[in-house]
Amino acid sequence: MAFTIAEKDARHRAIQQIIETDHLGALLLIGDTNVAPGFSGDLRYYTNNRIIFYRQMVLIFRNSEPVLFAGSEIQRQAAVRRSFIRDCRLSDNLVVDAAKLLKERGISTGRIGVNLEMLPAAWHTYLRQEFPHVEWVETHDRMMNIRFHRSEEEADIYRKGAELGDGGFEGALKMIRPGVSEFEIAAEIEHAARARGAEDHFTLIGSGKFSFGDDNSLPLPYSPSSRQIELGDSIVMEITPRYEGYWTQLVRTVNVEKPNRDLEKIHKICRDAIEKGLEPLKAEKKVKDLVLAMEAHVKDRGYLLKPPIGHICGVDLIEARVSRQNEMVLEPGTAVILHPTIFTPDEKHSFFWGETYLVKQDGYERLHRSTDELLTI
Repeated sequence: MAFTIAEKDARHRAIQQIIETDHLGALLLIGDTNVAPGFSGDLRYYTNNRIIFYRQMVLIFRNSEPVLFAGSEIQRQAAVRRSFIRDCRLSDNLVVDAAKLLKERGISTGRIGVNLEMLPAAWHTYLRQEFPHVEWVETHDRMMNIRFHRSEEEADIYRKGAELGDGGFEGALKMIRPGVSEFEIAAEIEHAARARGAEDHFTLIGSGKFSFGDDNSLPLPYSPSSRQIELGDSIVMEITPRYEGYWTQLVRTVNVEKPNRDLEKIHKICRDAIEKGLEPLKAEKKVKDLVLAMEAHVKDRGYLLKPPIGHICGVDLIEARVSRQNEMVLEPGTAVILHPTIFTPDEKHSFFWGETYLVKQDGYERLHRSTDELLTI
């Protein structure tokens, strides 16, 4: 269990406050294994329990112990040993067993909180049939308000995760050479992180030639392929380990044996844009302030700034987007991945680069130690 009992109790108290304030008889949280935006992480946040396949469910009550349902004995035993939840039960039908438990606890009317985006339509139909007098209340936004209040324990997890990303980049640098495949580079990235404790890894990679004059545009990073690296290629990598449930990300590009002057130019614009975005990166500023600062710099250079620009990360990789529409006020402990995507004036070529930062009261902490230089190896 990565967190202390004090952290567990703080999360439980915060969620009990939702139950009290919203007059809920119970709160139902559902989790699964997806790499997803915001909505999939509520269960992981509350239970500190990793799901290795399919879904799990936890029911939280006002005056009794929460109960976690897992679909296999392996996962149930793991939850008993590793999670915050003491009462972990095996279930071969999660929604049916949840309904039985609600009835056992005397909850057949009133309001029950749930994340409707995570609740399958078939489950929703079944629950409405079983509980015709229950109002199913959307509570995910309330959960996100809790999740966005980061603790110092969470900050330490981010720091350790960023070290894994740096190690993955170092591994990639040793592996990259003509004749090596994207699969082999990705394997080296993930080996470095796994060997140091990463539970998952989200790796994207793109490789090819890049030049303005010949219309050679570096592919956007995607799942690794069998493509072999060639002399003169450039390789872009999204290096994203998950440590103790929390994601960090490092985005880097390298040249293979030959410097690339066109890439150097757009890289400088991107790095300078990040520096501008870091100026307002502090508590009480809004997320959109970062984007406006970067956008002004990029526009002044005659280039274009387009999404993806970055995201706030936690137990979900994308808990909120870094965008000019995001009015969210930053708080100490928020982890922000900044990776602005810069387009040439004709929009034929793009480049992005970035890393994870931790918001402080009067500034930020750069979590990664990897170089900002565009390397030729």
